Amino acid sequence: MRTMLEFLLLDGFDPETGELALRVALTQTSPDYPRFLRLKLHLGRGDDQLQPLKRELSSHLRVPLPVLWERGMKLIIHAIEDDLTRPDGRNPAFHTWVQTQIMHPTDERRSTLNHSIEEQAQILFNWSQKLESNNEPARAAELLERMLLLSPGNASALRRLSVLLRELCLIEECLGITEQWMRAEPDETEAFIRYAEALIYLERPKEALKVFQNILQNKPMHPMAHIGAAQSKSLLGGDPYPHLDAAFELDKTATTSVLKETFDYRSIVHSEFETVYPLDELPRLLNVTQAEIKVFVSRHNMPLAPPDGSIHESELSRWVGIQNRYNLLPYGLHWSAPTPRKLPDIN
Repeated sequence: MRTMLEFLLLDGFDPETGELALRVALTQTSPDYPRFLRLKLHLGRGDDQLQPLKRELSSHLRVPLPVLWERGMKLIIHAIEDDLTRPDGRNPAFHTWVQTQIMHPTDERRSTLNHSIEEQAQILFNWSQKLESNNEPARAAELLERMLLLSPGNASALRRLSVLLRELCLIEECLGITEQWMRAEPDETEAFIRYAEALIYLERPKEALKVFQNILQNKPMHPMAHIGAAQSKSLLGGDPYPHLDAAFELDKTATTSVLKETFDYRSIVHSEFETVYPLDELPRLLNVTQAEIKVFVSRHNMPLAPPDGSIHESELSRWVGIQNRYNLLPYGLHWSAPTPRKLPDIN
């Protein structure tokens, strides 16, 4: 399969150096083949400022510069040069628009040039969807971020970007985007759920709990808000069962899935007097084998603390209690805090 040109993306312009950064996306013929050709054009040097791009395409791909790209790049360079003559032309923020430009090699309908702002935003959104369908979530998120430069309150882009950032484990960034989403759609419960979930990931359960409680004041039958409130209380060392019972009653399948796959059984704060059990004590305490303990950790989120694999008594009690209460294991576990073998030394 011959390597094909997919799109040309402008990465930005530096008015101090005169460098115009761009990327040429290529269809990959094999995993080892480069996805992008990256280069910089130096404006104001020489007559043919597109020569580095032409040379790169000719030497690496043996293809000419597409007519649409040549015409488009000349328009962009001319616009930049006009901007530089203005009083604030050296302000980098004045050239942010460059990052919103993308060009298909043959289809003007998929190129942002000569379209309205709204149409350019939609074109970038469509490219993002294509990259996501190609299993390129980071690049899909990047194009959504560029789209938001044109349409900062676009709820569809904010929603999709929040999902992608969470999948990429960019939780700080996800929190900022969900804040924008909440402002764009103040009546959209899902935005507040995502925001509070990001707070939980960032170990800010007190703030998350307030958000979930506010949701439940208006929508007391919302199962995901109950699960979120339960998670927040659990991390704070509180009682998660009232909210988990409500969520289980409202949506048994979703609640069971969360408890099996993503629920965090840790506590953020512990009492200095709380018992901590070492790993090698757990088989005796739970009347199971060491192999079963490994399964509990790998498949059922048993919250052992690195590096020694110890567990606090409150966390063990909560984990066992939830496994038994909602039948998450093939069998029930019999455990309660054991009687101390000897009284502590009070001196």
